[in-house]
Amino acid sequence: MGRLKLHLIERSDFTKFQDPSAGGQGLFVPGGDAPNVGEHVTVEVVFQAGPRVLLNGVICWRRTTGDARTRPGVGVAIDRTEKSKMNYILGYVRGGMIDVREKRRLPVRLRVAYSGPKGRRINFTRDLNEEGAFVRASELLDVGARTLLLISPPGGDYKPIEIHATVARLQPEGEDRGIGVRFDFANDGERDRLSAFVTKLEGDYLDGRLPDDVLL
Repeated sequence: MGRLKLHLIERSDFTKFQDPSAGGQGLFVPGGDAPNVGEHVTVEVVFQAGPRVLLNGVICWRRTTGDARTRPGVGVAIDRTEKSKMNYILGYVRGGMIDVREKRRLPVRLRVAYSGPKGRRINFTRDLNEEGAFVRASELLDVGARTLLLISPPGGDYKPIEIHATVARLQPEGEDRGIGVRFDFANDGERDRLSAFVTKLEGDYLDGRLPDDVLL
């Protein structure tokens, strides 16, 4: 899979590269040496002094030459499965979501071990905030089932965070097959520790310090 880079100086610059002709989540990525139409690519969106987000998509048009009014580049149709990451970007661009918790629904891939009927399972988050997470999983738990999660922070330098949770919803099909869980806090101290973890994680995300394997 090819890789393209879209470097943005200001937050508002992102809107200049949104491309309706490439679909509802389309982006224009400038560049003279572009992949061919139909190729799958990863677009690395980098905000100066801000977050770095990886978006998967397909080249739907290509322009190899330009003039004073147009630039060479490609139109990329971003995969529908990247919706949570696109929502995060749009919230960042406009300075925050209406729902603060939605703003902090971080699109990050963290290793998660959890208990199920068939024993211990290991998968990865698609996103999380202070109240819950979505975990991609081939073996689904029932809605209402309780489980114990061990969430591994990025880098592997810290102990996993242990938190009980209840399955709130299922996504039974597609690439995003998995479970949405709501955290069950034993006390305020446990809630505060999880909130501090999410706050630090978001700080690292916004400063572009997270490694590629955490950025999905």
